[in-house]
Amino acid sequence: MRGFAFRGLEIHSSRMWQQAAVDGALEVMTATGLNALVFHQNDLIDWLVLPSRYFSDDLMWKRWPVRLHQVMNKRQYVRKVAREAAERGIAFYPEVKELWCTEALLELKPELRNADGALCPTHPLWWELLETKMRELLQAIPEVGGVIVSPGTRESKASISTNACRCARCARTEKLDWYTELLVAMHRPLAAKGKTLVVRDFSYTAEHQSLIIEAAARCSRDVVISLKNTPHDYYPPFPTNPRIGHCGVQPQHAEFDTWGQFFGLGFFPASVAEDMQRRMQECVAKGVVGIQLRTDWEGLTEASAFNSFNLLNVFAGGLLSRNVGADLDEAYRAWSRHGLLSPLKAESRREAPLPPAAPDAAARLATFMRASWAVIEKALFVRGHLFHEDGMFPETVKKAFAMMVDIHGRDEWEPGASRRVQPTPENLEAVLAEKAAALAEVTTLPAILQADTLGLPSAFAEEVRTILELYLVYVRGFSHCAQVCFRTERAVASRQPEDVRAARGSVEELRAYRNEVVARLDGTRYPHYVYWLFDHERLDQLAEDALRLLAEAA
Repeated sequence: MRGFAFRGLEIHSSRMWQQAAVDGALEVMTATGLNALVFHQNDLIDWLVLPSRYFSDDLMWKRWPVRLHQVMNKRQYVRKVAREAAERGIAFYPEVKELWCTEALLELKPELRNADGALCPTHPLWWELLETKMRELLQAIPEVGGVIVSPGTRESKASISTNACRCARCARTEKLDWYTELLVAMHRPLAAKGKTLVVRDFSYTAEHQSLIIEAAARCSRDVVISLKNTPHDYYPPFPTNPRIGHCGVQPQHAEFDTWGQFFGLGFFPASVAEDMQRRMQECVAKGVVGIQLRTDWEGLTEASAFNSFNLLNVFAGGLLSRNVGADLDEAYRAWSRHGLLSPLKAESRREAPLPPAAPDAAARLATFMRASWAVIEKALFVRGHLFHEDGMFPETVKKAFAMMVDIHGRDEWEPGASRRVQPTPENLEAVLAEKAAALAEVTTLPAILQADTLGLPSAFAEEVRTILELYLVYVRGFSHCAQVCFRTERAVASRQPEDVRAARGSVEELRAYRNEVVARLDGTRYPHYVYWLFDHERLDQLAEDALRLLAEAA
């Protein structure tokens, strides 16, 4: 079976500004055949160009000398990265959110802001600014292969999707026309230099997703549509993004998370290799020409696939990107030969990967990583729904259900899916059984891996044992949180005394668990993301919120 022409690796956090992290990524990319390095930062282009059309050298020295030097520094750094990537046959792509601008531009062009403080996304100056930024970027860093943009996100400075401006021009502007103008302003200078414009579908609704795809078609048939492999975000239990293969004549890319923003933050190991193979085979069958592998997340520092057992997923993604029918055991063997890295070491403390010496290490690691994913799926998701974002415990009952049903719900792409998480007696029984299965399975992981006999240094094996011990505690936490949320919601709905008593009992168990977590972490010096995962203050908030709801129900 065949693979993909565009095979990208994405760095999404501040690691992109650490040369050691970039060098490590380039080494793995070369080993796995990945051919596009993506730096994803919302305002990246605004750190690489002033643009000089609006900001003369004299003005910068007079008003913003610090920013002038920051742009000069970052431009030289990215030039170096792009050159060194090109020497390996790897193209460089900035990935950004638009519309974006600096506060300095708003000082120069106050007409972009209304009297009430809202930015006007339909002001024609935006299109001039966008085209200018593209032209100056190509002059500053001619090695770029193209630009990746998300125009439908609520994370940009201004967007038609979250427009607070009430001017007459905004009122009469059609969303489709707005997306089209934005893409045309970016595409024109890129196409003139033979560069690629890639448009991401990072939209919060199916409506805006469809508009962006239609706008790309209006702009040019060579504009690439990049779709997350699952709708809205990287949730492996979700169905495949239904727009994949349905973008008309536009070339398509599909994006995958190898690290685990929604499945353990890379601290807890999980193979999504098998999931990627199934979906990449589907992508090939639907005419997709490129894939992109995300290795970290902008919201969390010092953590990535490159200080995690989840580096396996990068090796698997690289292997599959060249041949979606490849034997995944080869990915496990390549990862094992490369060596293991511990998430108990912050990534900036980069240490050499440690290849396990045991002859059957790759086979054991494969069984372990697959079994660990089965635990993650049952612990962090509820019947296929995301229980809470970013690996954290839910802090209120309402937030947990909002995550499952509204914020990260499945209904828009799978009508009726949220019925599986309604607080009915039958669903409650199924949810509790799912969490019990996760607890049973996580206890088997140490025996599957047998870290002491992998042929690793004893200190590393001890770190692995610590991670697996914390893993059990973590899964127990999600079990307690699920019991509190679902029992409380059931009691609020039924107002039956026995349901209220059961929910209060689950709150007391959660509080006992919270005290255990505090005692377990007291005096430890783990990387900060461990305390993110075990934030006891969120458990306090959840317990208080549940008791308040139960008091009202009683």
